[in-house]
Amino acid sequence: MKIGVMGAMPQEIQHLISGIRNPRKHESGKREFVEGKLHDNEVVAVFSRWGKVAASSTATTLIERFGVELIIFAGVAGALDRALNIGDIVVASRLVQHDMDASAIPGVERFEIPLLGVPFFEPPADMVTKAEEASKIYLDIHMREDLSPDTLDYFGISAPKVVTGLVASGDQFIASDAVTEELCRALPELKCVEMEGAAVAQVAYEHNIPFVVLRTISDKADHSAAVDFPAFVERVASNFTFGCVSQLLRMLSGNNISDPHA
Repeated sequence: MKIGVMGAMPQEIQHLISGIRNPRKHESGKREFVEGKLHDNEVVAVFSRWGKVAASSTATTLIERFGVELIIFAGVAGALDRALNIGDIVVASRLVQHDMDASAIPGVERFEIPLLGVPFFEPPADMVTKAEEASKIYLDIHMREDLSPDTLDYFGISAPKVVTGLVASGDQFIASDAVTEELCRALPELKCVEMEGAAVAQVAYEHNIPFVVLRTISDKADHSAAVDFPAFVERVASNFTFGCVSQLLRMLSGNNISDPHA
């Protein structure tokens, strides 16, 4: 099985790309797709860029040009569930585009994708379970090998957890209390918000390709969201993405060795 691995930040995907054996690089749509072997899997890894259009374009290229049969998307997100903390990992069990609203058209509900008739996209349950398990292994066993105590203290990370739930995507970096409150009213089960996952999910749905989305909580999606975002991506999220996705790839290849660096 050939697996497409996407990240919305170059730092999030670079560690994975550096581990690909016999890499073959391809340019398409102003992106560099790196094809090769990673943890006994045939993979194509790519930095998708930000936003739903960029993510959709990248996912489509992975499917139509490279023939991937599974897409893994990993990145960061802002927490809307107050029980989530910086460093927690959310594995999406459902995804929705929070800025999709064609409800002015009779018979169309808010969040519903016109013509598809669905508001939510669900990854396969077995992929959600595997991604959850892989993320727990990384946090429980390997996180402290990658992150120094000073880094963990700086970002207030002590005992991060893994949860599954609803993830919302939209073309907006959420940094407003008013926006987060409205989204929570409209989507009471919402865990976190980001800018790409539900778009990738729609492309996968339309092509009948399985997918899974993992998100590391980088902020609380409020007025402080942008303050340490670049530092978090560089120092924390890049390691979390590498560790969790590496472990997931090992599980998918049938090799459940828990060391993501091996």
